[in-house]
Amino acid sequence: MCGIVGYIGNHLAIPITLKCLAALEYRGYDSAGLAYLDSGNMGVVKRVGKLENLNNFLKNKIIPASCAIGHTRWATHGKATVENAHPHTDANSVLSVVHNGIIENYDSIKKELKDKGIKFYSETDTEVFAKLLGYNLFSQNPDFDKYYAMHNSLHSTYKISKKHILKALNTTISQCNGTYAVAVLVKGYDDTIFFAKYKSPLILGKGQDENFLASDTPALLGVVSKFYSLKDGECGYIEKGKIVVCDENLKQTKPIFKKISVKPEQVMLGSFKHFMQKEIEQGAESVINTIDRIKKLGILERIPAQIFEKNFNLHITACGTALHAGMVAKYIIENQLRIPVFLDYASEFRYKEPLINAESICLFISQSGETADTLSCVELAKQKGATTIAFTNVPASRMESMVDYVIPTSAGPEIAVASTKAYLAQLGALYSLVDYIAKIRHITVNFNIDNVRLAALSNAKFNYDETLNEIVELIKNEESIYFVGRGLDYILAMEAALKLKEVSYIHCEALPAGELKHGSLALIKRDCVVIAILTQDDLVEKMLNNIHEINSRGAKVILFSPYADLEKFVSAHVLTPQVDNMLEPFAVMKPLQILAYKTALARNLDPDKPRNLAKSVTVE
Repeated sequence: MCGIVGYIGNHLAIPITLKCLAALEYRGYDSAGLAYLDSGNMGVVKRVGKLENLNNFLKNKIIPASCAIGHTRWATHGKATVENAHPHTDANSVLSVVHNGIIENYDSIKKELKDKGIKFYSETDTEVFAKLLGYNLFSQNPDFDKYYAMHNSLHSTYKISKKHILKALNTTISQCNGTYAVAVLVKGYDDTIFFAKYKSPLILGKGQDENFLASDTPALLGVVSKFYSLKDGECGYIEKGKIVVCDENLKQTKPIFKKISVKPEQVMLGSFKHFMQKEIEQGAESVINTIDRIKKLGILERIPAQIFEKNFNLHITACGTALHAGMVAKYIIENQLRIPVFLDYASEFRYKEPLINAESICLFISQSGETADTLSCVELAKQKGATTIAFTNVPASRMESMVDYVIPTSAGPEIAVASTKAYLAQLGALYSLVDYIAKIRHITVNFNIDNVRLAALSNAKFNYDETLNEIVELIKNEESIYFVGRGLDYILAMEAALKLKEVSYIHCEALPAGELKHGSLALIKRDCVVIAILTQDDLVEKMLNNIHEINSRGAKVILFSPYADLEKFVSAHVLTPQVDNMLEPFAVMKPLQILAYKTALARNLDPDKPRNLAKSVTVE
């Protein structure tokens, strides 16, 4: 969830930290803050709301610090207030901490520290971590009293060794249950940032006489060209010209840095007003890049063909939009390959005692590769001896390191919180796998990969602006909108409803059209809006009957369909490209995504940063 940045070098640290934080704001924007060290003095600045509030406060201030840590918050423990914003300090403000993750046993630790006389000022689990670290850092040091007495001039008179700081950090981590990526400043070390990582992403960036740490590579674009993704349990520190990484036993290791493959322009708006708009337009490119990369690198051939030749049970697990991609895959696999598929929300998978064993193949879909619920499912599947395959968009993610095989998607960085191009890239990768299994099992399917490419490009000649602008005026003030569809179209309706609710805050719900008479029709009233999706040849008559049912209740039906002769049955019709029925997700989703984007703008909302949501869900 939250975004972390750290900088140490020869330049002014605060402008660089703020710039790097801006590239991570998609991870949370409830509050933002930073801490810095300057001539032995520690400063902490925090503001509620988006990063621009912190930027505005600091824009006319020149602070000659060359070392800083920053944080942009998605609230988990405690409301979005200045008190709950990061960074947090220890009892004597000698150290400052930013944290991404959750300390699950924070309440019991907090009670123990309160019993020792330590006071708390926020509702967060991170303040508990900071206070515990401060306690561990000093309570067992023979010069504990001397240190506190002198901490205001600590930089010139006394220092605790880095070894002792790392030991205290390691002790603190051992006492905390949960997940963490932390960056720590300690008074007396103007040239050092300490860090630790477990189950929350944290990377190091190596520069020339300057070094960085961050939650994700976009923060490092344009400033460094090499990064190292920390492993669980690792800790250490960065200085201007030095990076030290230790394992969980504090034994120093040699990190292997990789070249950053993302280009700066990929995380810039260019001529677009919003990232969501840009990423919708990049949908077809993302599908084609994914398919081409999988083919060029022989990704699928790395998975032994024999695991698909024998009898196996197939499971798909994901969250949110990735789960909807999995639903499409389940439909296509069962329809075309006649292989049954178990599909689960990742948040529920572990608690249902899933029927997985050594004969199971488990597919895990995650844009970030850091989704906490999905990672927990991977761990369970590995314990059960299943074959694990990940579909992820982020190189060097934790999921990549956990599974047996990786089928990468090539959407490039996706900055907007609502996923658009990554969803289509996931479908491109999943269809590629279906095609691969079909060849192994000598099954003829209704599509080939070249058809998928053409379906992805099918929207190139379509301009939806005029029609969608009229529809936006019709729906922008609605309190509830219902989406209906049958078969594959119902699955697409679920994703379309999710997109619209995410960015417009209108209550949206997808309903199986065939189930309307079994309860849902009670929701339909005069002048309410129902968006119908109809792309499947064999369901036209059935779906038209459902549209007639809705019309008879006085509702307004908006149809997304490639069938040009249905305008007379609905209030508005968005004509979509005609492609093979099995490939309709690639054709019909773009105008539905654009509808969500335009509706958000019409309601004066920021489509890139919907309230209460963050891009990478790294906590359960």
